[in-house]
Amino acid sequence: MSINFAALVRNNRSWLVLAVCFFLGGFFLSYTTFSQDPEMVKLLEESSLTMLQELGEEVFTVSPLQGLLILFLHNMSSVISIMFLGFLLGLPALFSALANGAVLGLVAFQLAESGTSPLPFLAAGILPHGIFELPAFFLSVALGLKLGYHLVFPFPDRSRGQTLRFILAEMGFSLPYLAGLLAAASAVEVLLTPHILTKFI
Repeated sequence: MSINFAALVRNNRSWLVLAVCFFLGGFFLSYTTFSQDPEMVKLLEESSLTMLQELGEEVFTVSPLQGLLILFLHNMSSVISIMFLGFLLGLPALFSALANGAVLGLVAFQLAESGTSPLPFLAAGILPHGIFELPAFFLSVALGLKLGYHLVFPFPDRSRGQTLRFILAEMGFSLPYLAGLLAAASAVEVLLTPHILTKFI
């Protein structure tokens, strides 16, 4: 595929913007909902937060190298699923963007409720590894949404088969870059983030 990564990002910037908007929409919707009805917190705690806690226990109860590998494989399998399950009309990508934003909104709400300013805590706990992880996540969502949309509406100058082959080629081309970003994110999250967070706990 005769394209570089910068061109891939540039060619999909509208889908990336859409992915970010869904993520932020999930964040603000959940934060607003929990502010108005705190009882709703229990619903998300029993699902998403429980899974995150289990993953955290799995990652941080083994050696740093093992934890890094576990986290990397988990995140890599997630972005691959988000992209290729775009065949389901892009719905998994849409749901993933909303759900991840909602989880972040829940964390922000719980911090605010406990009297902790959410912004510094989230910046310390998410920003260091998020610099690498969020671009990978947003690109996977963007390509998943794109696949779902063009499965129904092919490119104007191409058949549906040609359109799908092109998008799948974009996905395949992006995988090494996604892997690099997620490897860096996993290293930062396992090796640095816990030490940074100790200043806020």
